[in-house]
Amino acid sequence: MTTTIPPVGVGKEPGRAEPGAKPNPDAHGPFGRVVTTPGNAATRAPSEWVTWLLFMVPLCIAELREVSEPDVERLAARAVDLIASHGDDAQYGGHHQRSARTAIAQGLAVLARADGGVTALGIHACVRPHLGCPGDSPSHPTLPTRNDHNV
Repeated sequence: MTTTIPPVGVGKEPGRAEPGAKPNPDAHGPFGRVVTTPGNAATRAPSEWVTWLLFMVPLCIAELREVSEPDVERLAARAVDLIASHGDDAQYGGHHQRSARTAIAQGLAVLARADGGVTALGIHACVRPHLGCPGDSPSHPTLPTRNDHNV
């Protein structure tokens, strides 16, 4: 048995295009924008941490997209408690290392939702374009979007 997929537009009225999902110009996409920031060595995390945060914070941002505001507030409060209680485990190792590190990434993802995003530990994270975004600098080129191509 062979399945064939008809070309786009077959069986449609001529001259009628289907409305597609339009990108929201006020959003960076499902993973937000997370970039490294130049900064003071005293406020910057070790390079392994920065790399890990560049991976985890966008995933946490994507997870929060479908979460209600009350649930985001509960998650943020839980992250604060974990970081306050086990922040040393996150940095130096210990029984709660994994949960404390995840709480830090989740906390940064929650803060990325604020106007202007968040800059901490050597990264900047935001979910909407804003003035002064470190991700807008030439050292952080953005990937072309679907609308940038002439198809």
